[in-house]
Amino acid sequence: MASRGPNNNNQYQAVPGTSEADVGQFYELGHLSTPVRDGQDHYYQLPHADDDGFHPQMGKYEGKSTGATQLGSTNVKEYTPDSEENHDGVAPSWLPYTLRWHVLSSILALTVILELLVVVFHVISSRDSGLVDDDGSGGIVVASKFVPTVLAVIHVLLISIILNDVKRTQPFAHLTSPQGASGKRSLTWTADAWWDALFEGFPSQQRKTNWALLGAALAFIFGFLIVSPFSSSLFETQDIIFTYEVPFKKLDLSSALPLQAAPLGATYFRTVGNILQNVTTSAWLTEKYAIVPVWPSRIGDVPLGPQFSDSMQTWSARTTVFNVEENCEQMDLVDIYSQPSSKSPAVSNWTSVKLSSSSGCSLNLTSRSILDGYGGLVWSSLSNITLTPDSLSFDENGLSYAKDNCTQDELIVITTRWTTNMTASNFSIKGQACETRYYTGDTDATVAFNEGSSVVRVNIDELQYSRNRIQIPGATANLSTFQDVFLSPNWTVHLKQPTQNTSPFSSGPATLLSALYNFSPQQTIDDPSMARNAGKLKQRFFGELVRDKFDETSLNKPIDITGTTRENRRRVVVVPAVAIVLEVVLGIQLVLLVVVFFKTRLSKRPLGLFTDPAPAMSIAKLIAQDPGTIRSLEGLHGSTLEEIRSVVAEQRYQLIGGQIRLIDLEDDLHQYTPPEFDAQQTMDTMQPRPQSFTFRLWLIITLTLLLSATLTAIAYLYWYSGMYGLYQTAFVYAFDITIGGVDLSNVNPASILTTFLAVFIGLWWGSLETTLRRIQPFLSLAKKPVTGDEGLLVSYISSYLLRAVWKASRRRHWVLAAVCTGAVLSEIFTIAMSSIWQREPGSLPFQVDIERQLELRHVPHLSDATLQFTSHAGNYKQSALAALFSNMRTSWIYGAAVQISLNGSEPPWSSNGWSFVPHNVAALPQADVQNAGNTTLPSRATMNATVQTSGIRARLECSPHEHLNLMDSTNWLTEWDLTNTSQWNRTLSWDTLDRGFELGLSNVGDNTMLFLDNNASMTGNYTTFFVNNKRFQCCENITDGQIGSGSVGYWSPNLRNGSYYPDFATSWPANFTVKWIRGRPVEGYHEVSSKYQQTPTRLMWAEQPQMAALNCMPIIETANASVTVSTDDSHVISFDLLGEPQPDPYAWSDDFKQHKPYSGLCEAPQCNTIYSINITTSHGILFVTGLLGAADLDDFAGTNIDNYNIQSESILDQTFNIREPGLNVDLMSYSMLSLVDFNHDALLDLNTLERTAQQAFTTLFQNFASNNVSFETGGYVFQPLNEALPADLDTPRKRADEPTPEPTVTLNISRPVELLQMSKIAAWICMLILAYLIVASVILAIASRRHTKMLLRKIDSIADVAVLMAGSERLLNLAREKSMKELKIDRVTKARLGWFTGAGGTQRWGIELVSDETKKYEMHIPPYESYKSGTFHDAPGGLGIKTGDSAPEYNGDGVSPPSSVGPYNHETDMYGSRQTHYGGYSALDGSGDLGVERVPPTPSPISQEHGSQMYRPSQVSHEYHPISPPYLEERRAPSIEINVDETPFSSYFTHEEQATSNPTGFRRSLLRRISRRHS
Repeated sequence: MASRGPNNNNQYQAVPGTSEADVGQFYELGHLSTPVRDGQDHYYQLPHADDDGFHPQMGKYEGKSTGATQLGSTNVKEYTPDSEENHDGVAPSWLPYTLRWHVLSSILALTVILELLVVVFHVISSRDSGLVDDDGSGGIVVASKFVPTVLAVIHVLLISIILNDVKRTQPFAHLTSPQGASGKRSLTWTADAWWDALFEGFPSQQRKTNWALLGAALAFIFGFLIVSPFSSSLFETQDIIFTYEVPFKKLDLSSALPLQAAPLGATYFRTVGNILQNVTTSAWLTEKYAIVPVWPSRIGDVPLGPQFSDSMQTWSARTTVFNVEENCEQMDLVDIYSQPSSKSPAVSNWTSVKLSSSSGCSLNLTSRSILDGYGGLVWSSLSNITLTPDSLSFDENGLSYAKDNCTQDELIVITTRWTTNMTASNFSIKGQACETRYYTGDTDATVAFNEGSSVVRVNIDELQYSRNRIQIPGATANLSTFQDVFLSPNWTVHLKQPTQNTSPFSSGPATLLSALYNFSPQQTIDDPSMARNAGKLKQRFFGELVRDKFDETSLNKPIDITGTTRENRRRVVVVPAVAIVLEVVLGIQLVLLVVVFFKTRLSKRPLGLFTDPAPAMSIAKLIAQDPGTIRSLEGLHGSTLEEIRSVVAEQRYQLIGGQIRLIDLEDDLHQYTPPEFDAQQTMDTMQPRPQSFTFRLWLIITLTLLLSATLTAIAYLYWYSGMYGLYQTAFVYAFDITIGGVDLSNVNPASILTTFLAVFIGLWWGSLETTLRRIQPFLSLAKKPVTGDEGLLVSYISSYLLRAVWKASRRRHWVLAAVCTGAVLSEIFTIAMSSIWQREPGSLPFQVDIERQLELRHVPHLSDATLQFTSHAGNYKQSALAALFSNMRTSWIYGAAVQISLNGSEPPWSSNGWSFVPHNVAALPQADVQNAGNTTLPSRATMNATVQTSGIRARLECSPHEHLNLMDSTNWLTEWDLTNTSQWNRTLSWDTLDRGFELGLSNVGDNTMLFLDNNASMTGNYTTFFVNNKRFQCCENITDGQIGSGSVGYWSPNLRNGSYYPDFATSWPANFTVKWIRGRPVEGYHEVSSKYQQTPTRLMWAEQPQMAALNCMPIIETANASVTVSTDDSHVISFDLLGEPQPDPYAWSDDFKQHKPYSGLCEAPQCNTIYSINITTSHGILFVTGLLGAADLDDFAGTNIDNYNIQSESILDQTFNIREPGLNVDLMSYSMLSLVDFNHDALLDLNTLERTAQQAFTTLFQNFASNNVSFETGGYVFQPLNEALPADLDTPRKRADEPTPEPTVTLNISRPVELLQMSKIAAWICMLILAYLIVASVILAIASRRHTKMLLRKIDSIADVAVLMAGSERLLNLAREKSMKELKIDRVTKARLGWFTGAGGTQRWGIELVSDETKKYEMHIPPYESYKSGTFHDAPGGLGIKTGDSAPEYNGDGVSPPSSVGPYNHETDMYGSRQTHYGGYSALDGSGDLGVERVPPTPSPISQEHGSQMYRPSQVSHEYHPISPPYLEERRAPSIEINVDETPFSSYFTHEEQATSNPTGFRRSLLRRISRRHS
């Protein structure tokens, strides 16, 4: 059983024979509650010298008392917070956190996880040719570069903490030995550096192997020498090619069989986009085949678009293929003849031609007049021609066909214009008789992804397909529907030209074929590949029709098949050589940590501690109860560090019951007697020494120089890498490692070396930080008196990194906070340095100067126009506007719509909405190839060129119309009673609706206008629902009689005061309105009209539709930019704007400006009102005006104001709009719809509408700027250098503010090489951290000099701390009386490290308590005469100094006199602790009265062998004392408690006068008496 000693001193001793009933009760130390042997109470503490018995908890006595705690057969629970202060029945169980089983087990688990991760990653990388794809994302970079080093740093950091905790607890492990430990192995034992710990761990003649210390040291060494540096090179990226079999999916078309041709507007749009713009609409549609999609099962959605993935790879699987073969036979001109007309008296003869093929097929073609103007192209069905050559039958186009001996299906005829006297010499014609066959079959398809391209190529095994294919059976597809829709005349609807543009006649798909040749019959005839192009056109349209079926069945469950994937990807791989090294080292570390785990259990390595010994107060509590320990250290206060360690090393100590005890007391008294000296003078003459080797000034300066050199090197390499690139062999050379014929990959040493340097710097800085954390509490004590929270109770030893920073900052220990912050940053520095390098393909720059050929346009476009003084608004603008759409192959509206909706590529020299002035980079020299070690960079034909040039962009600023209230439908809707037969023709109209809603107001604007003011008026502000003032006819969405949802969307100009397109703007930039209307439309409602005129149908809405509208202002702005383009195809790779965009001052300057003089076209009377003029138009006005009118090409001539009739939209014009069931939009709105994945409801949100309109408008201008650009003539937005208007024009040739560019431009060309890339982020992190460490090291160098002066001795070991407190009686008394919990909440008691008067009046440098009052006078040390005379003059009140007899009880430092001055007083003192009285001295009771009781001294049982004594407390009288002296005369027991015999302790004290008048002499006398008694 354990009992508590007097004064709650927490001293535990075993009491043999105590019953369990006594457990938990309190007894005075050494007193048994029940009689033993003779029935009397006995004191039992330690055996006498002649007691040779064995006590389980006291160790075995062998001539000397050991007092050791026997733990061999005891299960010791590790420390819990509840056991910190309550020692009753609790064995010493404190362990550092990292050595506790759950924490150390976690660290072991982390090591196991790291080992398994390396092994697993190594195996997976070897098996799967890498771990993951390197897509260049930040996550891959972090995972492959940062994460391994972060884990390694954390791992090594945790091991370093384990090592530190093993080192700092090693002295206590020695002290708990049953034989105790020498001072050298305990109180003075230190192991500052890892090499010291390693040395101490190995066995020697004096010691056995310390497995805990050795294991922790070796694990740490392996960590920072191998794990940290090599972790940065564990992963690298490589190009890997591999093939494996995976599950595939195949699109199931069975639900759509037989396939029926039902083209939509989008079908024609995709076909035209591919043929004219060469845009890939789907990877599964090639020039020759339509391939049923197959894809790996890991891809969720059906990949129908032109791109599937960003990585380079190849898929192969068996699938179904469709194709059309157009086998054409050329037909040449045989005869030109005239054929009499039998039905037209006005025409006597028709011109006919005869064409014949080599197989005998002949065709007779007769034209009335359709071919007379410009010739034409005809593509029609040959099988439907039934006439013989001697008969005529004209179709709707005025053409008559007759055939003979023809088995083919289709006919293609291209001819130049027909004239009256045409002959073979002035006339050209060519025909093709084509046979069409539709095939299908199964074959292997390969999907190839091109590196650096967004387009996917799908190829098939053509030989295999040709063997397997069959003609498409009727059960698979209704081929007649495909033939009919292909040869139908609808093609003209989708490729309409402005009425002002003259073009040859074309019919059917020949319209698209003609557009391919820019509507030139002669070019078509001259092209030998015309028939092949015709076959491509038909295959494309057939493919797009099949693609519609792909879309319809994409939601069906696909068919499960098997395919193979051959991928060529840049993968993150594990470097085998590094992985093997890490696997071995981590395995060794795991074994070492297991050894540490088992060797640090308390059952094998007891520490004998109840709490953390790191704070100074913990050391005070460890030594406070043992007089022998205190005596052995007290006299060393003025000794040097070597003297202290030399003297203490000869002593022997033991840790028993939470107390350090001196167990060789007799020998110690004879061996060492404190000499007589002046301690202060002695210590002043000592050479100041730093607290550690690394704290030497020259080493801190060396570290600063190393940090500066590293910073300089990184900064220089960063600059050099950015300017020129690190391409030299020394940087990029990789060593190929092969062992036993096994290729272990290559290793670039750059990362390893830099990581090792970072680890070295981190270790160096860590040693500084560890030392400063150890001494910081003593620095605080030396600076000024501080409370326990800032001094005695504080320790930073077990606080690491951010916790140390937080604790230091909270206590305003700024130097420590700065150094600890540096320790945190040094760990980050290691991580950053490990990831600062990455070897990858790069570019080496060089410069080339070339001639500047183009610049941004500031000269307006000059065009010829015809001015006719008629009622047509703006008719003179038609020629300039019509020219915008003359070349369908380069149509900028089509290009923008294709780019947005079909994932088309951006035009050359444009990116992200910006268009840049082009430069000719095609003729630059090609790049070289660099060989870097074992890696050869693959040859690349393209280079990148960077140039500073000008850019231009158009954007919108949109907002809702201020006065347009769309919530009130009466402002923009008309509700009709459709059953009113007086107004509606019920015979011609559908009877679907009885009541309907029509856009617009019927009373104002005839249901065509959207009025923007509060009051609808044609003199106010308004716009149109359609692109102009026409009603809608289309498009409903009715399925099985059910009215579905539909949408209408058009951009229209804002008009005012009766203006019409194109004269809609009085100033520029002019606003326009973007609209989106959603509801349930129904077509086919006719208004009642005269019997001679039938009005077009009108579109009704079954219910009130919803509308969103925005008022948008176009803005065109320019900026200088640095642009990087590919020299191969001039596509922009990247760009950076060099300034804020500025408005383009030339975009809106000329609004179709007319230039005089007018010149008449002819002298005839009909030409009196027609003139030929010149007009100039700025590019911004030309763009916006053309854009807003493109959806109705018939209206470029302008509205006839005099003959104004309300018309409906022409459904025969779908060139720049899309009309299909449920959708009627222009291409701008269609592009916006594609941006929201065709979610019609999404565009009703104004934010979404604005975002999509902004992107569409920007893309449109981007394509407008890039349209038909030539280095000789420029384009719409770019002009040749120094272009000017003609000199004879009535305007200045050049404006005064026009810029004059430099004639040459410098191109920065990048050459492909292998580079050692430097991470900008990592480099900046490293440089910033190094800069901080340099500043912190300078601060530390300055502070270290002050620290050396403040701390006169090195404070490192237990003895160093204990010596500072061994003579501090008040401090030791406080340690005896208060628990750590009580001390932690004490915010009053203060202590200071400094000089104070100790025993015998000697000056001591140590730690002692001070009060708030006394510290004000701590420098006023009374002279020695004051002690002799017993008087203090002007003693301040409240210091506890008795003034009645002028006898002092406190010295001038405010520190209590030494213990030898008076008996030991345990009554309540100024700190609130309860004190006990000895020797009959009085103490003040709780009421302030002085109660005195003289108690005869009672002998205390003293154990000489154990150096421990106990006192029986006296009974304190609480009688009232009439005299209360102003100051309490406090009597103290000796500060050195000595071991004596049975003689009463009070006999050692002489008269009080002697004790107080000469304390030094009294102490010497006391020591002589002790020596005589022992002798």
